[in-house]
Amino acid sequence: MAVEELIGTQSRAWGEYRAEEWSDAVVAAMKLGGIDNLFFVSGSEIAFYQESIARARQWGTPAPRLVTVTHESVALNAALGSAMVSGQPAASAVHVDVGTFNYGGALHTAWRGGYPVLITAGTGPRAYPGTMTGGRNSAVQWVQEPRDQGEIVRQYMKLDHRLEHQDNPGLMISRLLQVAMSEPKGPVYMSLPRESAMLPMPGTTRFPTRDQLGLARPVWPDPSDARKVAEWLIHSNNPVLVSGKSGRNPESVAEIVRLAELLAIPVSPGRGDRLSFPTTHPLYGTGPQPKNADVVIVIESPVPWMPPDGAPSDDAKIVWIDVDPVQARYKTMEWSADLWLAADAGCTARAIYDAATSMLTQSDLSRIEERRARLQQRKQEQESAAEERGQRAGRRHPLSPQWVAYQLGKVLEPNTILLDDALSNSGPVQDFAGRSDPSTYFRSGGSSGGWGAGAALGAKFAAPDRDVVLATGDGYFMFGTPMPALWCSSHYKMPFLTVVFVNRSYSTGTNGLKATYPEGAAMEANNYEGGVFDPPPDFAKLAEAANGYGETVREPEEVAPALARAMDQIHRGTPALIAAMLPTLVEEMTLLRPRLPLCLGQARVTHRCNYGSASPTQHQKHKSRTVR
Repeated sequence: MAVEELIGTQSRAWGEYRAEEWSDAVVAAMKLGGIDNLFFVSGSEIAFYQESIARARQWGTPAPRLVTVTHESVALNAALGSAMVSGQPAASAVHVDVGTFNYGGALHTAWRGGYPVLITAGTGPRAYPGTMTGGRNSAVQWVQEPRDQGEIVRQYMKLDHRLEHQDNPGLMISRLLQVAMSEPKGPVYMSLPRESAMLPMPGTTRFPTRDQLGLARPVWPDPSDARKVAEWLIHSNNPVLVSGKSGRNPESVAEIVRLAELLAIPVSPGRGDRLSFPTTHPLYGTGPQPKNADVVIVIESPVPWMPPDGAPSDDAKIVWIDVDPVQARYKTMEWSADLWLAADAGCTARAIYDAATSMLTQSDLSRIEERRARLQQRKQEQESAAEERGQRAGRRHPLSPQWVAYQLGKVLEPNTILLDDALSNSGPVQDFAGRSDPSTYFRSGGSSGGWGAGAALGAKFAAPDRDVVLATGDGYFMFGTPMPALWCSSHYKMPFLTVVFVNRSYSTGTNGLKATYPEGAAMEANNYEGGVFDPPPDFAKLAEAANGYGETVREPEEVAPALARAMDQIHRGTPALIAAMLPTLVEEMTLLRPRLPLCLGQARVTHRCNYGSASPTQHQKHKSRTVR
C-alpha cells in the first residue's frame, strides 16, 4: 500500500496475534511489514523459522514464504532482487557468524544500492546445557560465539540489533522495517539467539506493525527553491539533467519525464542503477555533457561526472536533488552545487514543473521548441547509427558482443525485467535494450561482482508473471555462485534467462592493466596472466547440472535461434542459460585496431580467434538440452 493511502487509516492500538513462541511474533511481524519471501539457508540454530512458518500455515496466520536457498550470498542477493522489483522489503536468514560472513559482497551491494532488506542470522546458543530451551546442546556451539556478531556488518547497515530477552520481538521487527523503508532506504540486520526465539508465549502477543509505526513521508522542496531552479532552466540555452538512482521509486519517472518534456531538457543517464528515464525517449542521451552545459540538474546520482575534466564550468548553475544530497554514506565527496535540495526526486520535479508553467513566455516556448526539434533529430540519428552498428556486428567473425546484445534486445518484451551485470559489455546491452517502462532495467548499485544470478531469482519471485533476463559477464557470473540460484529457480519454477558474455577475461586485468602500465613489462611481453581465464568453464553444462537448459553459441547466425529456444524454455518453467563465446578482451584489442581498407578485388580474410586451449571436443556446440 502506498504511503499516501495509509495516512490517517492506521489504528494506534497494537494488534493481537497468535503466538506460542517469540519466533511466531517474528514471522508475523515480517509478513505484516511487507515481507512476502524469507530467503533461508539452513543452520542448526534457526530451525525456529521453519517451525513458526509451518505453524502459521497451519493456523492461517501471517508469515512470509520460506524459500530454500543453498548459499548465503545468493539468499541475500535474492532478497535484494525481490525488494528492488516489488518496492517492499524482503528478508534473508542464515547460520550464525559464518553465514553472515558468507553474505559477502552482497552486504556492500545492499548498502550502496539502498535496498530496504531485513538481513538476519541466528547466533550460537550460549545458555548452559539443560538450563533453558534453546541452550547449548552441541560442541560446535562454543566456537559460534564472536565478541559482537553485529559488528561484522555494522558499517553496512542503517541499524542492527540483537534480539534480547527484554524486547518485544514483533515490535523490534516492525521498528527495523520502519527504518529500512524510510528515506534514505537501506538494509538492517538482526541477530536472533535461539534461546530468545524459542521463549514461550501465552498463546498471543501484541505489537505494532511497520505501518502503525509509520514511514517517513516524501519531502518536498521549498517553493522558493523550486522557482529559482525553474527560472534557471527556462533561461538556459544548454541544460542537462543527470539521472541516476531515482528510478528506485518508480513513481518519480513520470514526474521527471513531464518536467523534461515541458522545458526540452535532455537527460544523461549518469551512473544509474535503475531506469530513471525511458531510454527510447527523444530527450534521453541527446544532450550535452555536464562540462558543456550551462545548467546541470543532478538527481540522485552520486557520481554525475568525472572530475576535473568532466566538471561543469564555473559559471554553470548546478542543482543537486537527493533525499541525502551531501551523500552522508560516502566519506570523500568533492562535489559543489549552487543549490543542495534535500528532497524527493519526484516531488521536486513536480514542484519545478508547477513553478515553470506560470513563468514561461511565448519567447521561451519558441526557444524551447527549437531545442526540442534539434534533440529529436539527434535521437533519430543515434537510433539509425545504433541499428547500423548492430547489423554490422552481425557480419563479424568472431562473434561480437554488440551482436549478442542486439539480438537480446529483440526478445525483450516491454515489461521484461532486465538485470545488467555485463560490466564491460553493459554499453551494448543498454544500447539495444529499449527500456521505456519503470522497473524494467536494473544494475546492482554497488561495485561487488556476483549480484546478478541471485537478484534475478529474487526478481522472479517478486514478479512471477513477467520475464526476467540477466545479462552478465562470465567473471561476475562466477563471483555470484550461480549454481544455488539456478537450482532454486528450477526447484520453485521461478525461471529466468541468463545470457553470459563469455570473453574469458577480467576487464581489470586486461584493459585495466594496459591503461595502468601502457609501457610496462607486462605489455612488452604481452603477458595478461591474472586477467584471462581460458578455457572457461562450460556454463551451459552448469545450467544442466542445476536441472535447467543450457546452450553455447559461437557464430552470429546461432544467436537468435538460441535465444528463442531459451525464451521458450523459461515460458515452460525451466531456467535457461545461453553462453555466448566471444574473443578475449586481449583479442578484442587486436580486432578493434584500425585496419587498412581492402583493395578492390582483394580477398577478405576472416579473423578467427583461438577460443582457448580446449580440445575440439570441448568446442562442440551445445544443442538443445534435456530438460529435467
